[in-house]
Amino acid sequence: MKMKLTYDEAIAILQKAKRQAFCLTLLFAFFPVSAQTRLAGSRWHDGEYFYTVEAEDDTAIWVNTSSLHDGAVAVPWRKTQNAFVYCYKQKDADGHYKQFRDSMLRKIVAGQELMLVYGTDKKLNNILLRYDGRSRNRTYAPSHGFDTIQERIVRTRIKGRYIIPETETVWVITDDSLLVYDASPSAAIKRHMGYSLFREMDYPTQVLKLDDKRYLYYEFTLYGLDVFEGVSTIAEDPYSTEGVDKRKLYCHLHRQNQDTIVPGHWPEASTMILTRGYLSVYPTEVLRFMRNEIYARRNYPFHDESLTSFFSASGDWYHPDKDRLKIEFSEIESLNIKLIQAIERERKNSKP
Repeated sequence: MKMKLTYDEAIAILQKAKRQAFCLTLLFAFFPVSAQTRLAGSRWHDGEYFYTVEAEDDTAIWVNTSSLHDGAVAVPWRKTQNAFVYCYKQKDADGHYKQFRDSMLRKIVAGQELMLVYGTDKKLNNILLRYDGRSRNRTYAPSHGFDTIQERIVRTRIKGRYIIPETETVWVITDDSLLVYDASPSAAIKRHMGYSLFREMDYPTQVLKLDDKRYLYYEFTLYGLDVFEGVSTIAEDPYSTEGVDKRKLYCHLHRQNQDTIVPGHWPEASTMILTRGYLSVYPTEVLRFMRNEIYARRNYPFHDESLTSFFSASGDWYHPDKDRLKIEFSEIESLNIKLIQAIERERKNSKP
């Protein structure tokens, strides 16, 4: 016997279904992605190392940190369901204590699955991105794929438009070429220089190889890059960066911001998840300005005159607001600030 539903009864059923769906949404909000899928066998990276989850139980995961150069035994990280992270020792079934070196929290931020790693001080220590398993390098692809990760990071970090202030000569570094031309109205010099990222094993280095004998070594500065002339002194070992002799300064390159939507020298700090591998080559002074530029984009009034002067001279986008003392950051910006602070703390503590 079929039952016919009235209009009101049908609406009531739909509303009940919506309530149930809402409850499920709340349930998953309190139990994030770590409670939905298992971690064992998954691989993660921070642009510098790979992290492989070897095993897992209800309280911890055992993580193996490795690279092409070395390996390590798996160590336990405590799993947590919320951002209030507590690191502790726990007794196992045999009565032995196991040390949780770190604690981890899985989150999805801007569509990316992340593993946030906290130290024993309960502060963010590292950000790991899930490795997608793709690699262009056939030799290392089965087990590593560093070439894809490292090259992508290095190219993202250095590409852009630069100018030599003294000569108005412009350098444009793209994904696969270096374009140099004179920007002055009286000249029309345009020269293309092919280059490749110099590599040691799987790691691109701070060296641009122009041909078999000529190299350009670059270092990051507040304004862009300092470029040095270099030559190879170890011809028989093409993978050794020790064979690159950094000689006299070639030029100072000042980076010109072309991002009108996100102004500043380091717009990526507000638009992409940064990693240790990305940040590792920047001097501590640059990291400090990169971190504070996130505040400057919100027109934060700095008490430090060096910060105010630097961002005021960076373009007509920084207008300090004396009444703006509390700032709300995006989730990407908040994570990047915490990671940069972690690296700054480590460098400060490691100084003799």
